[in-house]
Amino acid sequence: MILTGHSGAYSLHQLTETEVNVILAIVHTADRRCFEQQDENGSWYSNDDFVLLLTDEQRTALAKLGEEIGLLYSE
Repeated sequence: MILTGHSGAYSLHQLTETEVNVILAIVHTADRRCFEQQDENGSWYSNDDFVLLLTDEQRTALAKLGEEIGLLYSE
């Protein structure tokens, strides 16, 4: 796997099909099943499925990825 980037945007290259499928499954599942409620301080806490804290910017990015992946899965 090769990670390249500039100007705040990054690209992953030379991922195997299995690696891509794993990333897609994780992002799609996290977007659908976690981060349903924003905390009083503006952070997004996952439910019991994941132990993770997202900033509002990260949650928005996850939702965007999840939406795009959902289109791939035709949901």
